[in-house]
Amino acid sequence: MVRQDSEGARRYVERELGLHISDPFIGLVIEKDGKAVGAVILNDYTPGQNIELTAHTCGNWSIADVREIARYCFARVRRITARTSVNNTRAAYMLRALGFKREGVLRHWFDDADAIVFGLLRSEQRIFR
Repeated sequence: MVRQDSEGARRYVERELGLHISDPFIGLVIEKDGKAVGAVILNDYTPGQNIELTAHTCGNWSIADVREIARYCFARVRRITARTSVNNTRAAYMLRALGFKREGVLRHWFDDADAIVFGLLRSEQRIFR
């Protein structure tokens, strides 16, 4: 189940990723059996255009969870941007499996690594119909 809970998502992502999440943002929490198993932070929002997605999971998300997040985003924008560390091969694999296209590299984005930038357009997505 996905529910909007900005403060809960902020606490989850800051704890798990060691990031500071600044306002403004929207937070979504993914729950299984009443326990948070992941969170999504949506920020750098340009209405109708783009939203940046930061996500973390400590468990498997169902395809229904992924579809719900995609619907939520694409109801607001035509593009989702995601970044991940070049060292996070699992996240890069999952983004490509969801249809995201690799768009470039941000050098020294993280303290210990570059970031890969991925984008997904509403017109190209195959997550939901």
